[in-house]
Amino acid sequence: MLRAVLGGSFDPVHLGHLAIVQHMLEKELADVLTVVPAWRSPHKLENSANPADRLAMVRLAFDDLDTVQVDDREITRGRVSFTVETLEELALEFPADRLRLIIGGDNLAGFSGWRSPQRIQELADIVVYPRDGIVPTPLAIQRGGLAPGRVIPVTDFDHPVSSTTVRAMLGRGILPEEQLPVGVAEYIAARQLYMT
Repeated sequence: MLRAVLGGSFDPVHLGHLAIVQHMLEKELADVLTVVPAWRSPHKLENSANPADRLAMVRLAFDDLDTVQVDDREITRGRVSFTVETLEELALEFPADRLRLIIGGDNLAGFSGWRSPQRIQELADIVVYPRDGIVPTPLAIQRGGLAPGRVIPVTDFDHPVSSTTVRAMLGRGILPEEQLPVGVAEYIAARQLYMT
């Protein structure tokens, strides 16, 4: 079975995240997806919403998709987690599955600075989606220090929504319902998250 892993802050989860999951399934790049919200990303100083709220929003976003499992292990750890830790645990739990890690093109340049980048590539294929205008070209993949044989570049995907944009709109008092799953928009409104 192909098990794709989508990790991140999900601060907040938005329709771009759902679009990636749907694309992975439609293109048969994965049979099942494990979505792993981070307690706090090692690449970010802080998150805007607390871990419990971000986990609740991720559950709301993916609740009706049978092939998606929301995994709370990094939230439960209560500390900064590293991708390699989570992949090693998943590899032990699902030894028959082939793991695929989903990252954005904006992560290519810094991938060599991740904890144990070689071990990550031993554990999982790396599926790279375009993000922030960065398309996973062979040169970008090489510069990121990724082994070409373990990389699956996605070039037929484009979704402009980002958590940064959503947070900025919310900070101005605008609820961008067209960029959020319905349940997530309702959750944010009810708790007044991200609104300063």
